[in-house]
Amino acid sequence: MASKLTPKQRALADYMSDLSEEAYCAGWMSGLEYALWEAVLGRKGAFGRVLFGPEKVGRLKDLAQGCGGWIIFDETSGETWLPMSEWEQRFAEWKSRGRPGKE
Repeated sequence: MASKLTPKQRALADYMSDLSEEAYCAGWMSGLEYALWEAVLGRKGAFGRVLFGPEKVGRLKDLAQGCGGWIIFDETSGETWLPMSEWEQRFAEWKSRGRPGKE
């Protein structure tokens, strides 16, 4: 659950949720973690009503680096931190299944 996140992990989770709210008025839109990661990689310029300029992308990168990982939403445990190596593997598997993020 969210209470298990460290302060740095919580900061990333909160920012990701804020972007989801801005994009779709939803606390955690399905596929958010993948869409935001594609923005970090420079492969996505928008998500719903959010445009990814250097400030938003830079903040995502800084927060991810600061906590050493990425946040996913798990149906059982809610917002969940993954170490970067585990997240990158999960993202690669997701991409290999041909599941691009929402435009």
